This record gives sequence, structure tokens and C-alpha cells, in this order.
Amino acid sequence: MVEDGARHDEAVKSGKRGVITALMLLVLVVGLLAVAYAFMGGDELVADLLGGGKDEPVVVTPTKPTKPSTDTTDTATTDDTSTAEVPGGSSESTSNEIDTSGGTTGGTTTPAVTPPTADQSARMYWEQVASQEQITKLVNGEVASVSFGAVSKSGTTANVPITVSYKAGGSLSGTMVLRNYSGVWYFSSIARNGNSLSVTTGKAADLGIVSTIVSNQAANQAIVVGIVNGTYKKCTVNSVSGGSGTATVNITVGGGTAPATAGSIVAVSKTISGTKTWFITSFAKN
Repeated sequence: MVEDGARHDEAVKSGKRGVITALMLLVLVVGLLAVAYAFMGGDELVADLLGGGKDEPVVVTPTKPTKPSTDTTDTATTDDTSTAEVPGGSSESTSNEIDTSGGTTGGTTTPAVTPPTADQSARMYWEQVASQEQITKLVNGEVASVSFGAVSKSGTTANVPITVSYKAGGSLSGTMVLRNYSGVWYFSSIARNGNSLSVTTGKAADLGIVSTIVSNQAANQAIVVGIVNGTYKKCTVNSVSGGSGTATVNITVGGGTAPATAGSIVAVSKTISGTKTWFITSFAKN
């Protein structure tokens, strides 16, 4: 019995020593693991094992809004170039662009010019073709002066009685016709009395010549308006200079209520059916 008790005590002591030894080994292993964790960069290692770096930021992709925000302010500068349709197939700019079909004088912008219709343009063109007798004498330097009588108006037409004096001597009486289209006066024809003009009708005009006539005469209204209003009564021809297909007649207008002023009559030529034909494109005030 005593031997059995001794064996029991020895077994208990041996078990305690085993537990203590195991605990010491466990502490030793934990310490070694701690040293290894610190030495090998434990934070990064764990993060790598979990699928990301230690300090790697999280990227969040924003969802695009389905509608533009009404709370933001667009600071970009935009150029408004919208247009509005006007009769005749052209367009009128609604932006702040300068309308080149008008003009400026002393800081005041003149209104844009509405061009004549196709029929009106053709009429002016072919009436000038029919007026070649006197226009040709003018550009050839044969005319000394032209006097204007009392103007009679009928609708959009102004009939100006004229007396043409020639440098070679002699004179004749006739009529100069001016027409008003959309507030602009245009030279249309000139003929001596007794010579009814044979005007072509129903035939298109040369658009290049017509465009030159319309733009230049619309931009130079002072002398023509002065003739229509009676403030100019005489036109004296000072000289004629010519170029390739062009002629400039230097003039002085006066004799009425307006002071005498220098100016020019500009003409261009076009060959029609083998004949050189002249067109007056403007009466310009210097």
C-alpha cells in the first residue's frame, strides 16, 4: 500500500513537471514568433495575405449622374451664332457680329440693305444695256456737263429731265430714270428725247454685274438722293480715267441748295454679243 502511494505521488509530480515544461515551451514559441513577426514586417505580410498593401488607399469610382446638375455654374464663354431665317433665303445673325451689308458713319450703323428682287435687278441691268448711247459717251470723255430739271416721282420711279452738253459742242435733252427699291435709289437708264429704249424683258441678268451695282450704289446714296431731292442741279465732268474694263468719271456736283462737292461716277464693262457694254455702278461723293 505504501509503495502504491509513492508511485501515485511520483506520477502527480511528473505530470506537473510536464505541464510546466509545456507552458515554458509555449511561451518560448510565442516569443520567437513575435520576434519573427517584427523582423519580417508582420503588418505588410498580413496585409499581403489578406489581398492588399498596408497603406493602399481605397479607390471609389463615382457613379455618373443621369441628369446635369442644376446647382453648378458653367464659367466657359460661349459664342452665340444662332440665326433667324429672313425672306429671300438669306439669314440674319442674332449674335453681336457686325452686319457687313450695312455700314458705319460717324459711329452710327446704317441699316442692312434689302437687295432688289430678281425681276427688279434684271430690269436695271437691261435698261442700262439699252442706255449705251449716252453711257458710252460719258466714259469716253465726250460729255462736258449734265444739268438736272425738276424731278417727277411716280411710285418708286424718279424721272429726271436732263440737258447734256458735249465737249465738242452742242447739247441734247433727255431723261434719266432712277428707281427706289427698299429705300435705296439706283440708276436705271438714260436716253435722249425721242429715243425710246428697247429694253430686254424676261431674261436673267449677269449676277456679278448686278451685285456690284447693288452694293456700290447702296453704299453711295448722297449724290443720287441730292439729284432726286433737287439739292443738286448740275454735274460737271472734270476728267475720265480708265483701266482694264473700268472707268472713273471725276465730277463736281452743285448748282442747287447743297454746296458744290467733288465725286465720281464709276463704270464697269462687259462684252455682250461681241459688243463692249458699260454699266454705271455708283455715284460716289468724295
